Amino acid sequence: MLGRLGFVASVLTEDITTSRTCRLRNATRGRIRELIRENLDSLERIIAFLERRRILLYRITSNLIPFASHAVNELRWWDEFAGDLDALGRRFRAAGIRVSTHPGQFTVLNSPTPGIVKAAVAELEYHARLLDLLGADASSKIVLHIGGLYGGSEAAAMERFCAVASQLPAAILRRLVVENDDRLFDAEEALWVARRVRVPMVFDWLHHQANPCDAPLGEVLPAIFDTWRQEDGRPKIHLSSQAPGALPGAHAPFIDPADALACFAALPDRPFDCMLEAKEKDRALLRLRDDLRRRGVVEADVAGARRTAGAMNRK
Repeated sequence: MLGRLGFVASVLTEDITTSRTCRLRNATRGRIRELIRENLDSLERIIAFLERRRILLYRITSNLIPFASHAVNELRWWDEFAGDLDALGRRFRAAGIRVSTHPGQFTVLNSPTPGIVKAAVAELEYHARLLDLLGADASSKIVLHIGGLYGGSEAAAMERFCAVASQLPAAILRRLVVENDDRLFDAEEALWVARRVRVPMVFDWLHHQANPCDAPLGEVLPAIFDTWRQEDGRPKIHLSSQAPGALPGAHAPFIDPADALACFAALPDRPFDCMLEAKEKDRALLRLRDDLRRRGVVEADVAGARRTAGAMNRK
């Protein structure tokens, strides 16, 4: 059963971005402070948009705090903006919006280069701190790919990831989830890692189409859903459609409703949340929502919120 649909970062229909940054050479304390303020102001506008549109799942950009895990950012931003982040978090919670983050491609825990691993851990610490400052519970996750091969085998790469991930601080581990990849680590392999590290796994539909596992989805998907404990919230999936003429795994501007229906039909008969990864972001969500409603598929949490609001209005 579909609980919520969500989208990533920017609101295109209202031209709102929370990813303002600058070149490294221009990253002075004053400039970084200014960018943080602008990004947080924009995040407040995005929350208002989510409330109006009853969108209850949202991924916060990694760039909300520019250079957050880089030495150039000398601000104690977590102290300076603690009140602002707390207020934003209370808005998210009051609206029933589940949030998440997804560090970029350079956050690689299984690199054989210690400096890269150190930088990856610092980036994860930033994401965990941000979610903590927002007051988000453990259902707000940090989604991470397993990484690269670096000239070795997939088994060795997976073991390296597990060795590093298992030693992460508890503040990160309570939020960490792993995701199947469109090239290297399929759903079965990501599930093995999730079980080994004892974290949940996000299933990505398009990545599975580009890089399918050997085992039947009817066996793998229930096991993936079982990695989500009660404190982790309901299982999450990622949904995209293939961009025409692009390499396998490239996201299309919108979601083909046929892809959504095929994906949902393959899932276990359990509640789930669905993050859309489409270039048209909120526009893609609003279009897919209409497409699904015409086919009798609604977001249970949104429908429930509407019924509750209607009952309160009648009192």
